[in-house]
Amino acid sequence: MFTYQGISIRVVEQRDLERIRVLRNDPSTWIYLTDVLFVSAPAQERWFAKISESTDRKYFIVYDAVHEFIGIVRCDEIDHLNRSMRIGCDIVPELRGKGYGSRVFDLLLNYCFDFMNMHRLWLLVIDTNQAAIRLYTNKGLREEGRYREALFRDGHYHDYITMSILEDEYRSRA
Repeated sequence: MFTYQGISIRVVEQRDLERIRVLRNDPSTWIYLTDVLFVSAPAQERWFAKISESTDRKYFIVYDAVHEFIGIVRCDEIDHLNRSMRIGCDIVPELRGKGYGSRVFDLLLNYCFDFMNMHRLWLLVIDTNQAAIRLYTNKGLREEGRYREALFRDGHYHDYITMSILEDEYRSRA
């Protein structure tokens, strides 16, 4: 468990799988993800078995004193040699727009830079997710490139934007 500014993360456990699956299958979540296919309970179990043994990806449950499930945090494509990692989070729909995303990203940046010893954190975001882009920009992430027309949603292609923050950029903002 790790706590920062009243928000905590802990490793995913078996008891979390259905909540994660419901969040992942919610249209307001998957519309912004790479994969738009729904996740079945057996597929969720297989995913859990894979992540439980993985050294290059970690998933955490986000919670606080009031909510036992705020969402999930992803740390994957972990490159220990170059100290780089992709990050992301999904917040349950009923808590979106209430500042939880900002607090979760504060926690995530603190944990990854100050405890996991990362040098570079990066993520991918679809160009239609303006709320997320604003959040990431406010946290110091900068656009570094685009996968042009890489995602097909609602009959149209959209860019997948790569954004990142370096350790010294994070420290200069702290």
